[in-house]
Amino acid sequence: MPRPRKFDEADVVERARRTFAESGFDGTSLDDLLAATGLGRQSLYNTFGGKKELFMRAFLSDTAEAVEVVQAVLRSAESPIARIRTQLVSVAVEHGAAQGAPSLLLRAAVELSARDPEVAATVTETFDTIRAGYTACIVDAQAAGEVEADADAEALGTYFCAVIEGMGAIGRVGTSRAALLQVGIASLAALPITSLGKEHLGTADGPWD
Repeated sequence: MPRPRKFDEADVVERARRTFAESGFDGTSLDDLLAATGLGRQSLYNTFGGKKELFMRAFLSDTAEAVEVVQAVLRSAESPIARIRTQLVSVAVEHGAAQGAPSLLLRAAVELSARDPEVAATVTETFDTIRAGYTACIVDAQAAGEVEADADAEALGTYFCAVIEGMGAIGRVGTSRAALLQVGIASLAALPITSLGKEHLGTADGPWD
């Protein structure tokens, strides 16, 4: 009878995700993965198939988490316009001064998209989903009377996707939280906010006024 596994697959995938995010696919050797996960070579091959297969498990886990983090904020009970502000602040606080964990999504997008169709398709699908979330939030803000009705919600959704993902990227290489917050403050100027929207942002919030 086969011996039962003595490891947790989810834990192995998470350890591999961190290793790939820090060193990239090409920069991570099989020995690096064995050291990070604690698996033996045969266990890794028997369970996951190999380096590329383990990478894809880790990559898909990372992209699913990236989408869920954004959607959790955009589904919150705050007013639609405040949800976007919350996401801007969250990214600045979490990723400013290289405090946030490395992103496998961004690492893979830069390193592999040009040469790996499977990775490229996953990157595109992930960013399309995130962008659609911001677009839906803008549409909700219009329906709530917080953003002018004639604003281009799709263009604004794409804009905030680009701004917020960019904030995370430059934060991970050392840009301070204060500098990222300034980026977030400036980005809100792109929104044609109504007087009601300004009320929901709150006049007591200093730079967000």
